[in-house]
Amino acid sequence: TMPHGTTLAGLGNATKIVLKKEVEKGAAVAMDSFCTVKDLTLIGEGENGLPAAAEICPEGHGRCEYADAIPKTLGTRHGILFGGTADTHDWANQPHHGVIENCRVLGFSGGGITCVDTGYSINASMTVSDCHILCCGAGIYIPHYSEYHKFTNVLCSDNLFGCVNNGGNNVFVNCGFNSNTTGFVIDNRDGKAVNNSHGSAIACTFNHSDGNHGVGVALYGVSWGFVFAGGNLGYSKIVAENATGVQFDNMNFLHTVEISAKGSRPLFFCGDVFFKKPALTLSEGASVRFSDCFTVEGEPIG
Repeated sequence: TMPHGTTLAGLGNATKIVLKKEVEKGAAVAMDSFCTVKDLTLIGEGENGLPAAAEICPEGHGRCEYADAIPKTLGTRHGILFGGTADTHDWANQPHHGVIENCRVLGFSGGGITCVDTGYSINASMTVSDCHILCCGAGIYIPHYSEYHKFTNVLCSDNLFGCVNNGGNNVFVNCGFNSNTTGFVIDNRDGKAVNNSHGSAIACTFNHSDGNHGVGVALYGVSWGFVFAGGNLGYSKIVAENATGVQFDNMNFLHTVEISAKGSRPLFFCGDVFFKKPALTLSEGASVRFSDCFTVEGEPIG
């Protein structure tokens, strides 16, 4: 448990912090505001009698052969848990964000990196870079009401969810959400994430979800819009229900992308290239609007 302004630094894979399987809920590392965690590996000992995920799901393996290592539901054991307490009075003598960098996080039933209840405060924000998260309930987990976080060069693979982003103003740059059961989710169906979305995912990949048959991007009850730009989505579906102001701009869509939309709000696709025309399923007044979108043969999509 880290107090304000402290640093936990290791020596890369030479430093391992293990959350023993007897701990049913909590985190390997709990961060407060203005903390730094870097250069180490965090391991949640496998559940259901499995050995530690580090032994059964090596980094770079692709789709994990050990399906039981991927949680079937989101749990309560987290790798790094950030619940920053900064407010508007904390800015003068402190850096303006917490930092997580160069960490490998694997085998937690909850989030590999979880941000909770930091509210609207820009000062209680997190900057995460150059991390690999795998075999967790969610690679990045923001349940609700936690904003202004920035994730750069974070690879989330072989998780139940690559990312659950139910907070506003969160930005993802050059991140990979690949080979997860579901890639990237914004979800306010329970009404607890009313300040969701209004962020962006730039130059990110959403590929090979659930063995090429799953959902790469899922959007439920998005209230304030979200921008996906300059990235790739392949061998994965897009599902949207009552999603407001969501844009897919200058994206590359591999294979045949299935797009399912429900509700009266349109999805917007602008300047995108599709290897094949998308397969659309629309219900309850939903629509999809294409602008300057083409197949690789130059055939307009509209």
